[in-house]
Amino acid sequence: MEITYADVDWLAHGWELGDVWCLTFVRGIEEAEALRRLGAREESIRLLSYRELTDEGLFPHTVLAGRLDAWVVIIERNGSAAMQLNVLQALSAGTELVCVFRHDYANDLFVYAIDGEILTSFDPRKPGWRDGSDPDRLLDTMREVGIDPAHVPGNYVQHDDENEEFNIRRPAVDGALMLAARLTGVVLSQSVLNGPLLGGVVGPMR
Repeated sequence: MEITYADVDWLAHGWELGDVWCLTFVRGIEEAEALRRLGAREESIRLLSYRELTDEGLFPHTVLAGRLDAWVVIIERNGSAAMQLNVLQALSAGTELVCVFRHDYANDLFVYAIDGEILTSFDPRKPGWRDGSDPDRLLDTMREVGIDPAHVPGNYVQHDDENEEFNIRRPAVDGALMLAARLTGVVLSQSVLNGPLLGGVVGPMR
């Protein structure tokens, strides 16, 4: 089934996960292993629903992991443990990782890594500014999902219909989610978020 922007709209423009969240997709490992690589304490790993996470105020120190075919998705609400360099390296060791970080009050971030190496990373609102060992690795895929890899703040183009300049509006977090979906072939759905999921504590115990 083809994944479209409609499939990521609830994440990109809704408030289910709040205004700061991080989704990390890791290929070919189990949920518990993903939590361990993230730094979760072994004794803290247990079945936990997203509703319990929010109702009991367990975030940001408790994170969730769910199965999406050959991938596991790590769900962090109000947290970004996966964005630390050493954690990104551990999570992607021997495999492939795609991470989408949303922060409504700071920078969003997209990261693609293989076997401990960050190949490309960028703020989806500024895709023309990319870091990593192979920053141009995803150019074709970026274009396929509607992200202009040359776009930087302040770019202007001529509008064909009105013949006037306007600031190009580029996909932000929704574009990053679509890019992640194109690379992984999966997307986090509401039903998966509802659980059951595996949870683990990566910060101070409560």
